[in-house]
Amino acid sequence: MSRAALRLLVYSAQLETVGGIESHVQEFCLRMAAAGRHVTLLSSRSCLDSRSKDRLRRAGVALLLNEGRWLSASPARKWLWTIGTLARLSLRKFDVVYTNGQGLNSVSVLRWFRGRARLIHHHHTSCDAGDIALWPAAYREAMRRADALVVCAGFIRQRMQNAIGRRDVEVVYCFSRNVSATMQPRNSDMPVALGYFGRLIDGKGIRRILELSRDPRLAGVQWKLWGSEGAYRASDFQAYPNVIYLGAFSDEAGLRAALASIDCFVLLSTDPEGLPVSLMEVMAAGKPWIATRQGGIPELAHDPASCVLVGADKEEEIIEACLAMVARIKAREVDAIAQQAFYANRLGDRVLLARWLALLKGREDTPDSTQALQQ
Repeated sequence: MSRAALRLLVYSAQLETVGGIESHVQEFCLRMAAAGRHVTLLSSRSCLDSRSKDRLRRAGVALLLNEGRWLSASPARKWLWTIGTLARLSLRKFDVVYTNGQGLNSVSVLRWFRGRARLIHHHHTSCDAGDIALWPAAYREAMRRADALVVCAGFIRQRMQNAIGRRDVEVVYCFSRNVSATMQPRNSDMPVALGYFGRLIDGKGIRRILELSRDPRLAGVQWKLWGSEGAYRASDFQAYPNVIYLGAFSDEAGLRAALASIDCFVLLSTDPEGLPVSLMEVMAAGKPWIATRQGGIPELAHDPASCVLVGADKEEEIIEACLAMVARIKAREVDAIAQQAFYANRLGDRVLLARWLALLKGREDTPDSTQALQQ
């Protein structure tokens, strides 16, 4: 197959307005289109906003998105929509089908194109015992039979190989948005701003942030939060005077503005993380972070002064880490250039694009992402 003519179907089980996987899927489509691939994006449930869709269309990405409230209201309806859309695609030929997400719909897409296209499945969760227990037999079989099975962090590979009895699992990191953020001029009177953007749920540490905001040892810290209302409403933050809720953003301009207004990103997750895209974007902007030792997060911790790991259940360790980071920020001891260099050399387009293009063509002559991190 010629490089210019490669036809790629990208399937994502769902696309929320914001989120790490949503960011990766969109950036994946944009980069593949820019590399000359003909890209179609298919999703069984989509909440992408109009600006995100316009950006994809301008890049030449064809969109097949289930945006109907009724058709996306239940698993059965989403499955019916997916099967109907696949039937309408019967006359179209794809060279590669990339699937993203667990569940019946991903299995259906993989089965539909088996034997007619190269199948690549990308798994994003941690593959711990609780995660594996939720996989139906059909999903396990679909992963075994895919032409390439990809996980998003090195620590997941062995777990996945053990779980499904497949020895050739690939590791490729997700794409992220490489944004710059203007550094704030700092004087001694300015409060240090620690921030978080993403899903506003306790599994991502929101309850912990609210508790920290009331700790007298951190009284001089501002906590800035971005995310769509859901489990938490804007009114829920009013009782926390050191917490500033700034709504949601979905585009690169919003991300850039958020990064410019914080001194450090905080991800106090208790969820079984893969490799959070948010941390990659923070590093691209040269910002430090504090995060729990969940999933693949330790793979990104190249500098103990800028990438601080804490225990998810270690309250005093978290407080001490925040106090130490605040002191370093005030003393201007955080190395933004080193963060950006790590991102460019290990997580940026040059590394990841070559790896993904090789996988699309079925070549195995480029190093995997864990080797890139070790270089």
